Amino acid sequence: MVNKTKTWASKLVLLCFAFTIVLAGCGKDATTTPEPTPTKNEDKTTDQPKESALTPVELTYYFPNTPQKDLQSVEDELNKLVQPKINATIKLKLIDWGSYDEKMNVIISSGEPYDIAFTSTWTNNFYQGVAKGAFAPLDELIEKYASDTKSSVPETFWKGVKVKGATYGVPNFQQSTAGYGYLIQKSIADKYKFDWKSVTKLSDLTPMLETIKKGEPTLIPWGYSKASDPFLIATPMFNLEALGDSKTPGSIYLNDTDMKVVNQYETPEFKEYVTMMRDWYMKGYVRKEAPTLKDNQADLKAGKVAAQIGQIDIDTTAFEQSGMSAPGRFTNYNKDVQSYDHMFIKPLLTTDKAAASITAISASSPNKERAMMFINLLNTDKQIYNLINWGVEGKHYKKVADNRIETIADSGFKISSPWEFGNMSQTYYTEADAQGAEVDDKGNKLWIDLNKNAAASNALGFVFDFTPVKSEKANVDAAIDELYYAIATGSIDPEKNLPMFLNRLKDAGADKIIAEKQKQLDEWRAANK
Repeated sequence: MVNKTKTWASKLVLLCFAFTIVLAGCGKDATTTPEPTPTKNEDKTTDQPKESALTPVELTYYFPNTPQKDLQSVEDELNKLVQPKINATIKLKLIDWGSYDEKMNVIISSGEPYDIAFTSTWTNNFYQGVAKGAFAPLDELIEKYASDTKSSVPETFWKGVKVKGATYGVPNFQQSTAGYGYLIQKSIADKYKFDWKSVTKLSDLTPMLETIKKGEPTLIPWGYSKASDPFLIATPMFNLEALGDSKTPGSIYLNDTDMKVVNQYETPEFKEYVTMMRDWYMKGYVRKEAPTLKDNQADLKAGKVAAQIGQIDIDTTAFEQSGMSAPGRFTNYNKDVQSYDHMFIKPLLTTDKAAASITAISASSPNKERAMMFINLLNTDKQIYNLINWGVEGKHYKKVADNRIETIADSGFKISSPWEFGNMSQTYYTEADAQGAEVDDKGNKLWIDLNKNAAASNALGFVFDFTPVKSEKANVDAAIDELYYAIATGSIDPEKNLPMFLNRLKDAGADKIIAEKQKQLDEWRAANK
């Protein structure tokens, strides 16, 4: 991302980023993807019918983020903009990151009516939702009410949200071809003169974490939570590519042209990873509570995390080479904590990255047409897009240039997730972005070019249908939820517990899932030669 927590779980991340983040059914040449023109219009509503022809409706919109004290004022201002355009008001239903997946499962299973929801490969799983009938098919709605959105997003992204030929979501155009690496507090790296650019794998961080543990007792050397688990959110870091979702058994090796599906938990890469994490846990590099932490937002906001996994599209070095100075992704959580962001796994274009950020319409929605009109506004109306992302001007942020803002501390609203809503090329630049990124929109052009030119995975466009093994998947998911995080954080000894975990997966039906993935993958390859 151009660093607006444009990762998932960047938040990842993510961290994320996990994320997240997040394609093509037949074509595999990413270089043929046309570069979209960044949306510039403040009021582009050519797909919207006249308001007077529509009856008033309220749309319920579920999405994950950190709870916001002043969400209501943003909702009020949003409706002042939306209602005159499509005669609809929006009820913003924000759910905390750590609870979103569970709560959306309950909402979907209960059949509770709602209209719009964020979905992805890493929370409120898109493919599982389609298999359950949770999301409405959208092709006719897109053609009628969102042609502007369709034309502004590259075709490869649309192929990533198709299942059995039908479109079930609108891709949020964002940095989907991020690589992976880590973030480290700039002040710490400078203080101890760490050679932070030399890291090529996670285990290279061990000496740094040891120094931090001894010299910085108030810091957590390695930030970890369920939302930022490296093996799940950064599978290419382990030379693997997830098929469907990263938790369910069944991945392929990136360099395997035969595309043999393997149980990723049985690989030497996983054993090496959990062995390293056991060492880190026993030495106190990660929090003792790590196995149960749904997220570590509080630690990040308090500036307590020294280093953490990062989903990174443009790292510190790349910004410097482009003549820009970036404060680093840690500033998304605490503006006073700058970071060096180092990518050591290069970007790869995969189906799960294309599906890392999607807006879907509920199959239970009584207002599907109006919901699509609103989604079109998120993708084409810059004023509406930036309001839902950054809040109310003068209250939650102040403008310092035509396309750059400064967020206001303790204002009650700071979502900082422009990758989560609509077309991210519309977003304002903030204090977390590289200085000079707004000049000629240089920052956005970097990630748009990255999306165009990233290497494509061998399985680009493959979507796994869980339906034939849904019972086995439910049993396997239960076994993973019970044991995985304890093993992956090192809180229990993998030498004793990894064999037990693998046996539990087999008993739950992992082998049947892997066989079904192989069958579908072989059929997909044959159809796409």
